[in-house]
Amino acid sequence: MNQHHKETVYQIDADDRLVVFNSQWNRFAIENDARDLMQDHITNQVLWHFIRDSETRHLHQTLLQRVRQSGHTLTLPFRCDAPALRRYMEMIIAPLDNDAIEYCCRTLRTEQREPLRLLDPAASHNEHGAMLRMCSWCKNIDTGGTGWMETENAIAHLHLFDTESLPRITHTMCDACLGRFGFDNDH
Repeated sequence: MNQHHKETVYQIDADDRLVVFNSQWNRFAIENDARDLMQDHITNQVLWHFIRDSETRHLHQTLLQRVRQSGHTLTLPFRCDAPALRRYMEMIIAPLDNDAIEYCCRTLRTEQREPLRLLDPAASHNEHGAMLRMCSWCKNIDTGGTGWMETENAIAHLHLFDTESLPRITHTMCDACLGRFGFDNDH
């Protein structure tokens, strides 16, 4: 696959509304069973509608402010996993005219893995139990007193498959990612 097909590009305007998408956007949505995120459904919607956890939202707002004020491009590593795939990616946030921003998300490498029911949106999740905290950037899971672990290790450590239904996942940021982006837990 050539590099062009591995890049998902989108732009937001000065009001943080999603306004431009490359052709890879819809391909990625279809491949990940997210047809509701195809560009026809989300054009002109505010970016913040799609970033629900407060820490990741705060980080993105701060990064956008830095890019807009400095006029400099930022390049950041992150993960975007599927049930049977780890995607190691980078996000390039570039300033455009009139306070618009372009995001380019580039796949650097992928790794196959045994499918994880925990990450399968079709799997049964306990709607009333405790929520499992996953880092929005590195995809590690908070295991409580033992810290943050890679998804497969956390599943084994927490015995997540010993129950009939899986916990719901909420996204946050781990201490390591907060530190990497220059934040602390009290941001």
